[in-house]
Amino acid sequence: MSLLNKSSLAQTIDNVNNALFYGKKITKKEAGEVIDWVSSRLDTEFSYNKSFGVTRHDMKSPVYTFTGERLSSPTSMRHIMAEEASRILIQLSKTAGRKVKALESSNREFMKALKRWEDDGKLAGTYCCGPCTVGLWRHLNVGGLPKYNKNLPEGIKVLHDMHDGAGRWGRFPFFYTLLALSEIDHPLAQKEINYAMPECERIFNRLNKKNKFSKRKRDLLMRVMA
Repeated sequence: MSLLNKSSLAQTIDNVNNALFYGKKITKKEAGEVIDWVSSRLDTEFSYNKSFGVTRHDMKSPVYTFTGERLSSPTSMRHIMAEEASRILIQLSKTAGRKVKALESSNREFMKALKRWEDDGKLAGTYCCGPCTVGLWRHLNVGGLPKYNKNLPEGIKVLHDMHDGAGRWGRFPFFYTLLALSEIDHPLAQKEINYAMPECERIFNRLNKKNKFSKRKRDLLMRVMA
C-alpha cells in the first residue's frame, strides 16, 4: 500500500505512522514522495497557524489520532495534524537523506504561537488542550522545534496534576498520551507509565485485534507492559 494519499493529509500521516510503529521499511523514494506532497500543504486553505494543512476531504471526514481517539474539534484536529505532519517530515528526512525547507517556515510560526501561549501565563511544554499538548510532545520528541524542545520534560510534569486516581489523566486521551510517553526516554515519562500500569493491565484483555485501532492499542499495551 502506498504511504501517500493525496486526498488526505490525515491518512498519509496515519500510513507513515503505522509503518514507523511496526518497523516497516520505507524506501527513499516513498519518503521523498511524502515529503514533497506534505511540504506542498504548507500554509494552505485549512492550515493551522500557516503550518501543514489538512485537505478538504479531511475537513469533511472523521479524523483520528494514531490510537483511535476521534478529533472532534476542527481547530484541535488541524493543529494536531500539523504537529504530526512535522513529526513525520523529520523522520522521513532521515530516510530520504535531505533537509525539509518547509519545516523552517512552519517552525517559525509554531514558535510564535508558543510564545503567545507562554506570554498568556500558560505552562511551557504544553499547548491548548490535552490532545494538542500530546501532539506537541510527539513533535518535540523527534527533535522538532529545536529551540523549544528542552521544555518537553516541563510539559510532562502537568500529567501529575491530571491524575484521576484510576490510572488515567483526565483531559489527556489515555492511549494517545501513553503512545507519546512510550517513545519519550525520560524518567518523568516512565513515572507516568508506571502510574498508568494498573489501568493498562486492566483493559488489556478487553481489546481484540479485529479493529485497526484496537489492534494498535493492544500492541501499544504489550510494549508498555513488556
